[in-house]
Amino acid sequence: MPPIQKRLIDAAVEIRQEDSDEIIYQHGIFAQVGLPRSKQQGRTFERKFKNASIEIEAGKLWLGGKWVEQPLPYGPKPRLALIHLNSEAIRTQSPQIEIGRSVSEFLRRIGLPDQDGRAYNMFKRQMMALAAATLSIGFTIDGVDTTLRTIPIEEFKAWIVNNEKQGALWPGELTLSRSYFESLKAHAVPLDPRAIGALSHSALALDWYSFLSRRLYQLNRPVKLPFLSLQEQFGQEYTSKTSYQDFKKEFLKVNKQVLAVYPEAIVKQVIGGLVLNPSHPPVKAITKSRRIAKEALKVLPSHDTTGNLTERTLERFRELWPRLDVYACKTDFDQWVSGKTQKPIDYNRAFFGFSKKWAKKQSA
Repeated sequence: MPPIQKRLIDAAVEIRQEDSDEIIYQHGIFAQVGLPRSKQQGRTFERKFKNASIEIEAGKLWLGGKWVEQPLPYGPKPRLALIHLNSEAIRTQSPQIEIGRSVSEFLRRIGLPDQDGRAYNMFKRQMMALAAATLSIGFTIDGVDTTLRTIPIEEFKAWIVNNEKQGALWPGELTLSRSYFESLKAHAVPLDPRAIGALSHSALALDWYSFLSRRLYQLNRPVKLPFLSLQEQFGQEYTSKTSYQDFKKEFLKVNKQVLAVYPEAIVKQVIGGLVLNPSHPPVKAITKSRRIAKEALKVLPSHDTTGNLTERTLERFRELWPRLDVYACKTDFDQWVSGKTQKPIDYNRAFFGFSKKWAKKQSA
């Protein structure tokens, strides 16, 4: 049996038999518009869908006493790296992340083979490309255009050597930018690590799984997505009529793989597209008896009361105060809540009440 098929079958069986012992996370933005899936020739890459767009710009890293240009990150490996970094940031509630004493250790942490020299070097190159990249996000809500520009990884301390036996001179570390970290806390999409491991061979499969994980549980009714619309969002590499047929064939293959490891997803093929139905998320809430919760309890202060803002709350905030930073308001709100004896029952409602007074002060 081919390794990919075996990995998918094993993961599908395990996912159906028992819940996951841990949760990992992708940023909601990358669940809607993803990184490049193949190697790019230029220094910038744009992917857009409806009223949202993401632009990635390749950057430089200070290596060996000089600035070295890095390519655009592409393929499944930077996606896996982002998921790992997002998960560590959410678990520890800190933008500072230790990525290990070597690339091999990092590969083991996210479940990839660390003894394959070619894969090892390719992963390291992609990780460095990701660390150097600049991200711009644009979206339009109710006629208001908004641009967010950030460097997801603000500080990067690279691995010093490649030899696993020798070890690095200091642990590789990175720091997520504050804007990206705050946005991640508000838009983290929970994923099943077993599914991610099973789909790690395909950037398209990782993107489709992340999209369904974010979208299905938010639906109130069935929604049809035509294949042309799916191509616009997930297959911009396919342009001609012939390529459309190629995309459809490839996408249906990927969809089958994703549904195998997301059994709760109710997605039906119909003439001309797919119908998405309201479905349970891929992972259930983890109880405190499970391992990831125990790890989180060791890290989080006992008074932590931060929550996530819903899409509706974010939209309402930006409609009323388009020039103000919603994440700055959230930071002040979380600090205010931490000093209260009685915590809010409805986090989003309490936040919106706080934001009215906060916005008034900012405008004074």
